[in-house]
Amino acid sequence: MKKIIATGLLLNFSPSLPLSLILIASLSGCVGKPDLEELVEIKPNETSFMIKLEGDTKAGQAKFMSEEFLEQNKVATKRISIPHRKRSTGNNSNDYEWIPTAKLVTVDRTPVSREWTSSEKTGTSSKNEGIRVESVESIDFSIGVVMTASIPEDKAAKFLYNYAGKPLRDVADQDIRTYVQAGLSREFGVRTLIDGQHQKKEIFDKVLVDTRAHFSDLGVVINNLGYAEGMTYSDPSIQKAINETYAAQQSVERAKAKVQEATQMRLAAEEFAKAREAQVAKTQLEIEMLKAQAMVEFAKNLKPGMLPNIVPQGSQLLFGLDKQLK
Repeated sequence: MKKIIATGLLLNFSPSLPLSLILIASLSGCVGKPDLEELVEIKPNETSFMIKLEGDTKAGQAKFMSEEFLEQNKVATKRISIPHRKRSTGNNSNDYEWIPTAKLVTVDRTPVSREWTSSEKTGTSSKNEGIRVESVESIDFSIGVVMTASIPEDKAAKFLYNYAGKPLRDVADQDIRTYVQAGLSREFGVRTLIDGQHQKKEIFDKVLVDTRAHFSDLGVVINNLGYAEGMTYSDPSIQKAINETYAAQQSVERAKAKVQEATQMRLAAEEFAKAREAQVAKTQLEIEMLKAQAMVEFAKNLKPGMLPNIVPQGSQLLFGLDKQLK
């Protein structure tokens, strides 16, 4: 039995093995793992930050993972190589491994849209996700909400600092939804049910302004926020009463329209009758004027002394022509 000492170990080999094979076998245990380059590609919709895992001083720890620190460590390139170092795992020279000395943290800036509705046929989810609120009369109902949020490139560090790796989709479903529900509850809660029905646009406009201001400070932009469906009441009898009231109002409006139409027709008929009377009077006047003109022409063609023989002197039908012919 031949004995070969390699890297502090006593190795036993059979005498029948060639010495060359024994040397190769013994030396192969001395070859360590290679440091393979670790490349990471950054997508156009992503912003990444290279965070050092080792070597920070106490002075550096004061601003570690602050918004300023993250901004300074933002990666400008779209392909990054993760640095490594050798870490010993045993007593032998080949007992080691390569570990990263920095961590690449990536923020996915892809916009997220949500439609929180009561119906299983609409909305982002098939679950009932309508925002539940109540009026000042404590009438409970839900209302659908649509929302789109995104992370601008210049706010990625702020977002990462505030949410520490939490994806935007979770921020939308948890943080933004909760904030919106609180805002809608506050606005509907100080209004009567009828006022809430009529002022939905004003309510959502105010909640949008508040929500944008709040989440802008956290690195999120609220692109839009609005209502997606009508009010869905917890008590079906309320909806039934509203429908009946609306139907009655529509009947009243139709009746008013018919009365107004009849009034307009009556006024039009009266105006037509007045116009007709005026036209008749005008026609009669024109006829009388033509008669008078004809008499004048007739009188002009009479010879002196003939008129009294036709019409008695002083007759009204002569219109004073007998005096003019003297």
